[in-house]
Amino acid sequence: MNWILSICLLGVACFTGFTYFSSKNLDRPYYKVIKKDGNFEVREYKSSLWAEVKVSDSKQEIMSREGFRPLANYIFGGNKENIKMSMTAPVAMIADTFIPSVRFFMSPDRSMQNLPEPNQKNIDFIKLPKRTLATLSFGGNLSEQSKLKSMKSLKDWCDDNQLIIIGSLEVFGYNAPYEVIKTNEVAFPVKN
Repeated sequence: MNWILSICLLGVACFTGFTYFSSKNLDRPYYKVIKKDGNFEVREYKSSLWAEVKVSDSKQEIMSREGFRPLANYIFGGNKENIKMSMTAPVAMIADTFIPSVRFFMSPDRSMQNLPEPNQKNIDFIKLPKRTLATLSFGGNLSEQSKLKSMKSLKDWCDDNQLIIIGSLEVFGYNAPYEVIKTNEVAFPVKN
């Protein structure tokens, strides 16, 4: 009986390790860390290209349902050319009070000119300029409660460090739902 338990535990460990390192190898937006304070960072991001879907509410479950699914469908072949694209990280959820949205980062080898046309009309493409973000990393499942708690901590840290917030909260999820070890972030655009 011990050998069955050992095999099961080994399987779980292998799966956890494989998914963890697979997530680490996904294309991500390039940034340079300007300041680090534990899990808080100020980062300078290069310009980047994103696919975006506007959603009806900034609640976590609605953003996931209304935003993630059409974007995942698009990159997995739901486009006029039936081209499958690689998954990237993070999935960004923009908690704008007027127009919340969900974004997928487009790989650096993509440009506005070579992105396939989506089958769904609600997918837009945006090129974000170079910008500075204050971020807070945290683990575990991404929930409305963890988002709000982390947002408050980040806002307090920005205030304590005289960082001027100039945009809406952004929430970054780096892992698939089935992954055991998860990394999430909240971010605010801040003035240089």
